[in-house]
Formats: sequence, structure tokens, C-alpha cells
Amino acid sequence: MEKTEIVLERVIQEPVVSRETPFARERLPKLIHGKDILKFVLLCVMGVCWGKAEMLHILRPMGIAYISLFFGEGILFWGALISVAAGCIVDIPLKAGAALAAACAIQLTLGRFVERDEMLKKALLGAFAMALAGIFLAISKGGLTFYFAVAGMESALSVGLSLLAQKGVMFLWEKRTVSIPSREETLGLVFLLGGALAGLSTMEVPYLEQGLLPCLLAYFVAACAWRDGMGGGAAAGILFGLLLYLCSGVDLLFFTVLGVSGLIAGCLKDMGRFALVLTLIITPLLFLFYASPSLVAPLWAGGWALGATAFLLTPKKCLVWMTGNLWEQEGSKDKYIRKKELLEERLMGFSQAFSALAKTFVHQEEVQEKKDVSKLVDTIAEKACQGCGMAHYCWNEELYRTYSMTFSALSHCEEKGCVTLSQLPEPFRQMCARGDLFVETVNKAYDGYRRDRLWLGRLAECRELVGQQMTAVSDILLGLSDQLEVGYVFLEQAGQMLKEECAKEGIRLRDVRVVEEKNRYGRQVQISFRGCGCRGICKSKLLPLVKRTMNRPMVLKDGNTCHCQKDGICTLCFTEVPAFSLTTATAFSSAAQNQPIGDTTAFLETDKGMALMALSDGMGQGKSAAEESRTAIELLEQFTEAGFERDLAVKMINSALLLRKGEETYATLDICAVDLFDGRAEFIKLGAVSSYISRGGRILTVTAHTLPAGILQQVQIVKNEMLLKDGDILFLLSDGITEALGGENVTAGWLKDKLEKFPLANPQDAAEYILKEAEKERKDGAKDDMTVLAGRFWKKRKSA
Repeated sequence: MEKTEIVLERVIQEPVVSRETPFARERLPKLIHGKDILKFVLLCVMGVCWGKAEMLHILRPMGIAYISLFFGEGILFWGALISVAAGCIVDIPLKAGAALAAACAIQLTLGRFVERDEMLKKALLGAFAMALAGIFLAISKGGLTFYFAVAGMESALSVGLSLLAQKGVMFLWEKRTVSIPSREETLGLVFLLGGALAGLSTMEVPYLEQGLLPCLLAYFVAACAWRDGMGGGAAAGILFGLLLYLCSGVDLLFFTVLGVSGLIAGCLKDMGRFALVLTLIITPLLFLFYASPSLVAPLWAGGWALGATAFLLTPKKCLVWMTGNLWEQEGSKDKYIRKKELLEERLMGFSQAFSALAKTFVHQEEVQEKKDVSKLVDTIAEKACQGCGMAHYCWNEELYRTYSMTFSALSHCEEKGCVTLSQLPEPFRQMCARGDLFVETVNKAYDGYRRDRLWLGRLAECRELVGQQMTAVSDILLGLSDQLEVGYVFLEQAGQMLKEECAKEGIRLRDVRVVEEKNRYGRQVQISFRGCGCRGICKSKLLPLVKRTMNRPMVLKDGNTCHCQKDGICTLCFTEVPAFSLTTATAFSSAAQNQPIGDTTAFLETDKGMALMALSDGMGQGKSAAEESRTAIELLEQFTEAGFERDLAVKMINSALLLRKGEETYATLDICAVDLFDGRAEFIKLGAVSSYISRGGRILTVTAHTLPAGILQQVQIVKNEMLLKDGDILFLLSDGITEALGGENVTAGWLKDKLEKFPLANPQDAAEYILKEAEKERKDGAKDDMTVLAGRFWKKRKSA
């Protein structure tokens, strides 16, 4: 199936704009306001801890890695710089001073060129600052190779640490409608917290390492396990353990125990927080007790249990606010996809139900007919031979011959309508004592049997018709399930740019929606704003603004521009003007005077830039043929305007004609759909004759050998695609034209000769000319309706 995603994605296909473009991502504010103060304080506290952290007792890349997260972010950078300096300047004043000075220089010179989402650039700038500080320290130590190696190692580590933590910082500070961290952002947050805990573990504060640190570790591991299950718990435990092992030198066994504890606690996530917390408390204590009892200090165990218990007592609303409630909220794209999948499943379920219902109407005709004939013979024997002295002899000793005579009499009834005694064999007439009664009984029984079979046949036809209708409904529902994906792309940034441009002109838009069909042209803009009181703002101001902002030719969809709603809100829709146009005309001639023509034509152009030409020829001539062709064309127009794919529309038209009145009705369908943005034409034919394209003195033929609509339950759709050129003239003809000319094989040559003599650009003149010349070729005798649908494809000239 052709899947169209309402693909809710951001696609940037915009004109080149100035540096101050609204498409650029907003920078972090220069001043901190309101609730952001709490986040700022939290980032500063983590900065002190990151600045304090030291890896393997010699490497100090974490402070600069933390500062690099905020390059180009204004006041946040200076807050991070000061907090990191507070953590590291006392321990290593020379190296820290050099690194902080290098970071300040980079911020003042290159910071304004760094965007928030340029993570690699930030990491490389941090590594550069770290390298400068390391080189300065190495030179001050006499140029020892060891210090140069340390500088290179710290620079490389700074890049990795910065890249790991940047997603977490972006999540903390970005303003979102729904604060739900992704997997990468969750790992970034865990890494930020792990770095802060690693730095905290190096501080020489009473009860910090053995009391507060395990309390915080247990709380955060429990939160990650509760949020993301086994993966989240294990990842948090491993990251925390790794950073503590590198920075504070904890035992390697402790690193392993943290990861295993988070993994096992995450397994019990679905059993509730109590089971999770209980497991988290017991697992590390048991592991450490049997592996290394010396590591299980009472103060450490109490802090670990206190942290897990604090998580258990934390209200769920607070946990949801901290971790993001992934089980109760979904992003707009995920929500749409989920609803679409559920609706598809419902429609497919309905389709299967109707298909199963259709199968219940299938019955075994042959078996039922044999049973009815046997019952008929028994009825004749009972009524004609009951009480006869020869009954036992005829139906027991001469059973085979009696059955043969009875079937022979029934055969005469089927052929002649009745049977007489003289038509039966002479031996039977001499033997049967009740010959006249037997013949009379056979005729009466057969009349009853024939009436029953007639009604049973009609009932079978009704059953078959209902079964076909159920099958058709099943196919329609199955086709509808394939149409749920509308291939639209929502251009959010283009809408934001239009909103800002309108604001500059004093027009405040309430809602803006810019959409474009996936893999196609044809942009549509819908805006809502407070009405202008019929002052014509929509034409005088909004239309030029939309054209300039979209950098495309646009037109107002509704000619009646000022149509405010009751609440004073005006909603307008602008559509992109296609590059090409298709102008059509029709000429027709009836087979007989004062008789309706059996051919029907149609032309429509959708707001998506798709033009459709269609010709249908009903079965026979006159009123009934006209009704069938008109039904097919009207259904095609309705399905096309409703947005159905042409394949599904054709299948539903076939089903409608197949089931209409239970009669044998059919009509041909000749469809040509042209994309007016790129000139691609698609031809679909059901029993229609060839179509022709006149191009520069040549005639191109489009042929498909198919049956008309309304004959078979499953219609075979054959498509022919072609790229049209400026000036092409398309001809859709009825079979009355080709039959008058002697067949489709000679029609192309005939058209070429006629159009060479009189080249015509106007489709109306071309249609009338072809019809007139074809009427001259029509032979005496049987006549048929003749119709010519002509269309000229041309490229629009750009207005100055």
C-alpha cells in the first residue's frame, strides 16, 4: 500500500534568508527569570561538583567538559565558569587558571558563532581549552613529555565527557510543552548526576562519603529503574559506579554491585515501587556481605536504605515531574501513529467480519437439487400408487424400471412442459393400472417442483447478491484502512516565520498551519486571526505576505475573502499555484435524434494541483446507458474530491455498478489524472479505447486491454504514466469514434493526418473538428454515440 504518514516531522525547505532568520533555534535567554532560577542554581551546584572531580588521581578534564556544555549560552556560561572555578581553583590553581582563561577567551571570541545543538563544536572547543591549559602546565614544568601526554589524554576525555552530558543539559534548560526525556536525554541526565556525585565523593566532609552519597545513589538508581525498567536501572548503576571508580577510587566490586542492583530492581518495576525498593535494598547488601563483608559499613548500609526508602515515600506526582511520565503522555507523532494503527486494526477487523459474513451465503446447489429430485419421485409414488395392487411389484421387484420410467416422464415435463400417457413407453402403459393418474400426478408434482425451484433460484440469487455486497463492503473497508496515512508534512518553522512576518505588519495570527504533501509540490497555508471587519486585509496584506514568506506563487482558496465566524475569528486558506494548467473541452453526437447520449464526461481540478479528465460509455444507447455512465462519473468525482486514491475509487465504482439493481449493467471508464506541478499524467482504463496525445506533429497512443466496470467482482487496474510537455493536446475518445474510423489501429494515423492539415491549439476547436471529421467516416447501418474529450496542457507564464 501507499503509505502516507500524517508525517509529523519538520522539513526545512525554505528560501535563503538573512542571519536573523526566525528559523534559527532560539538562544538561551540572557537573563534568568522565575522558575528558571532553580534550574540555574542546580546547574551551578553540579558545576562545583564537576570541577572538584579528579579522575585516576591525576586527570582533571571534567571541569572544562562541564564548561564546554554552555559555550555561546550567555549568563549560563558565566555561571558554569564561576561554579567550576569554585570547585577546582584551590586544588590546582595554575592549571585551572589557564583552562578557565582559555575558556573565557573562546566564549568572547567564538561563542557567538556556536548554536545550542552544535554539540561536537562545543566539545572540540572545550578540548582546545583543555589542551592549551595542559600545554601551559607542561611548559611551566620544564617541558616534560609526561605532562604533554596528560594534556592530550585530558583533551580527548573532555570531548567524550562533553558529548555524553550535552543531551542532559539541553533537556534541563529547553522549554517544552511536555517534559518527557528521550533515551539519550535520560542517559545525559544520569551522566550529569553521576559526575556530580563523583565530585561530591572527593570532598572531605563528615558523613558525606558513607552517609549522604549512598543515600543519593540509592534514590537515583531507584528512580531510573522505576522509569525505564531493567535498562534504565542497569545503565544508571553502571554509570554511577564507573564514575565513582574513576574519580574516588571505590572498589571495583562496588561498581559491579551497583549495576546488578539496578538491573534486578528494574525487573520488578511492574510489581510496584515497594517490591522495587525492597529488592534494591537487599540485593547490594547480600552481594557485598558474601563477596566482601568489609565493604558493608553500617553507616553506608543505613544511607543506602534511607535513600531507597525516601524514593518509596516520594509522591508519585513528584516522581512524574522529575522523570517524565512516559506511561500517561505521548508525543503528538506517537499519539497519531498509535490512533492510526488502532483505527486500521478496527477497519481490518470489520473487513474480515463482512468477508466471513459473505461466506455464509455460499450454499451447495447441486446437493440440494439431488435431494429435491429424490423427494419429488417419492411424492409421485405416494400419490399415484398408494392403494394400487401393483405397487409392491412396481416399487420393489421392478424398482429400477419404475424409477427409469418416472425420470423419463419428468424429462418430458422439463422439455415440453408436461407429459402425456402416449409419450411413455408401450410396456409401461400396458403394465401400469393407473396410467392416467400417474401422468396427472407427474404433471402436478413437476409444476410444484418447478415453482419451488424458481423461488429457490430467486432466493439463491438474492443470497448471492447479498454475499457480493458483503464482499464489496469488506473490500471497501480494507481499502479505507490503506488510506489512513495522509502523506502530509507539517512545516512548523515555515509557519513560525509567517507568524513573525505578520506580527511585523501588525497582524496577530492565532493559528498557522503550513502543510505540504510528501514527495510532491503543492504547499497549503491555513491561518486564523481576528477578523478585519470586511476591510479586505486578506487580499491587501495577507496574500502578499504569504507569497513573500513562502517564496512561491500563492492564491487565496476561497474567493469570498471576508467570512468571519461568530466569535470574530477569520480562517483563510492559501494554496500554491501550479506551474501548469489543463484546459478541456467536449464535443459529442448522439446515435439517434431526440435520444440521450450514453457517454458522460467530466473535468475537475483539486486544490492539491491535480487535474482529472474522465470519459464513461454506458452499456448500449439511450437513457439506460446515460444513467450508467453518469453514475460512474458522479461517483468518480465524489471520491476524488473526498481525497480517495484513484485505485480505491475505481474499485468502489466497479462494486457499485456490479450490484446496482441486481441487473447486468456496466460502463467503461477512461481516466487521465495530471499533476499540474510537474506534468506527470496517469492513465487508467476500464474497457475504454485508446487515448491519444498530439505532440509536435506526432501522435502518441496510450492503450490498456481491460474489461469495463461492473462485470467482474475483482477489477484489474492497469496504469500508464507519461510526462506531458508544454503544448500537448490529449484526446479521450468513445468507441463510437474508433469504430467509425475502422478500429483503434488506424485511429492514430487518421488523427495525425487531420491535425497536420489543420493544427489547432484551442481544445474546443480540436474536439469539434475531430468529431465532425469522424462523422463523415461513419458507415451506414448501426450507429453509436460519439464523444471527444480534448485537453490542452500548457505552462503558465510568470507574471512580472
